[in-house]
Amino acid sequence: MQLQSVCILGRQPALGLAELESLYGAAHITAVAPQVAGLDVAADKVDFKRLGGSTRLAQVLAILPTTNWQKIAPALPDIACELAESVPTGKIQLGLSAFGLPLSPAKLNAAGLTLKKTLRAHSGRSVRIIPNSETYLNTAQVLHNHLTGKNGIELVLIASDDGQTIIARTTGVQDITSYTRRDRGRPKRDARVGMLPPKLAQIIINLAAASTAPGDKTVLDPFCGTGVVLQEAMLMGFHTYGTDLEKRMIDYSYTNLQWLRDTLHVSQPTALLKPGDATSHTWGERVDFVASETYLGRPFTSAPNPEVLAKTISECNAILKKFLQNMHGQLQPGARLCLAIPAWQVSPGKFKHLPLIDQIEDLGYNRLSFEHTRSEDLLYYRADQIVARQLLVLQVK
Repeated sequence: MQLQSVCILGRQPALGLAELESLYGAAHITAVAPQVAGLDVAADKVDFKRLGGSTRLAQVLAILPTTNWQKIAPALPDIACELAESVPTGKIQLGLSAFGLPLSPAKLNAAGLTLKKTLRAHSGRSVRIIPNSETYLNTAQVLHNHLTGKNGIELVLIASDDGQTIIARTTGVQDITSYTRRDRGRPKRDARVGMLPPKLAQIIINLAAASTAPGDKTVLDPFCGTGVVLQEAMLMGFHTYGTDLEKRMIDYSYTNLQWLRDTLHVSQPTALLKPGDATSHTWGERVDFVASETYLGRPFTSAPNPEVLAKTISECNAILKKFLQNMHGQLQPGARLCLAIPAWQVSPGKFKHLPLIDQIEDLGYNRLSFEHTRSEDLLYYRADQIVARQLLVLQVK
């Protein structure tokens, strides 16, 4: 494949790889480094705002057959000067970030000063260098210094697994301010039912929707809680349908989605919201796919004793099995689901999983696999967290 763009993946890169594979197809992406995915899709054709598992998007400018800094550095001035010619009049904001190269921040800062002098001599324009305290600028620095704006240039240097260096220009970076607003700024939140991060909600939707264009497609969240999945689906342009066992959660979702429409001026119609037990409810309206964080059981702040954990696993398994049995006959064959289900970290990196995972085919579903990552690695958790979210991607037989 001809590499055209790269995505810097998030804290758990398997999720970002699976998300990109679902949206763009396995043949169009490749893992170029431990936390970097490459695409044969131009950066301006990647719907970056939709991605929850990628922190940066960059357009590939050059690929050098070396990771030797002494051979990389001389190539940068010509690339920077060519980019500067397309930047409108005014001061140029310039940043450098390196991933996987054996460089110190001091070397990057020295390279930045060299580029500054070169650009000033070439164009006669003022240039401001964003200093590196680490080998790469964080997303806040990229946003604050407008490096993806009309007068910004961030050059990203990536050491690939095959010994090459990719030089790319950042075109998009995750807007942490917007994510925070959509998470903590909503009027209704409830820690008791879990706090689903908007980034993870995006990944869940993308794994369920795959390459489906929003159009008039409807996403169902049968455990909608305070409406985070519905919120992110609305922002993508999908029609949304949410149900929850608790009437209070339906009221919370309604308030939150109305807030979304009022504050972010979302044009998509307000979600269809109804109380309903996911293990027995009948969804009469059309549903194209299902994206949901399901029942995660008891929250644990420390490792539970084996009896308590076994009881919790049994309870979650029974609820989710009944839900899948109830849901099966209400979806068309081929319809996809992505469910965040619980897994329990019993020791660092070791998890207990729901028994129903091994019974998926008997329940009328196929568990979908990915070419670029293992299904078992689709876990969202912190190192100190007991209850993880395991993403289960299914298709109705």
